[in-house]
Amino acid sequence: MLATHQDAENRYTRIRQTVLDEVNKNLAHSKQRKLKATLINQSALNHADKWSYSSNRRVDWEWFKGYASFRFRYPKRFEMALWHGNSLASLSLGRPTYRGSKMRLYFLEGNPDKSKDIKVFEHNFLAIAGYAQVLGADELRLMNPINNTVKSYYERFGFRYVTKGDYLYIRL
Repeated sequence: MLATHQDAENRYTRIRQTVLDEVNKNLAHSKQRKLKATLINQSALNHADKWSYSSNRRVDWEWFKGYASFRFRYPKRFEMALWHGNSLASLSLGRPTYRGSKMRLYFLEGNPDKSKDIKVFEHNFLAIAGYAQVLGADELRLMNPINNTVKSYYERFGFRYVTKGDYLYIRL
């Protein structure tokens, strides 16, 4: 890895961590005190690897290999692991557009075997919106919603669907 790439990785990791620290402050003062946001780490990837064996899983994305590639290619990426106690509740990955005016969320997956009582999208939305604003983005995009039910769910938060690009967006 080139020094400039490593510098960018270090700089944006500090920004990601600062945003997640703010998310955790909000979680600590909420009704869901057992939730904690972290960067994606080896422990999170090991937990997510077990999701592939679940009959409840609706996607087939390999977090372990996919994250490594995404991490290397995009030092400005957004990433978050959301934990409920010692159990992984969700993982998410996104990145800004090349000009930086928009933030795209590509992957968001909740633990397929956990209760639906944990609304992982709401916490991911707050985190990625915060990260987007720090980077100067004025729009958040949710790329390639898995089905119409998910698309409708996002629309309840004010997102609008763009058929041509297969994404939803909201102005920040």
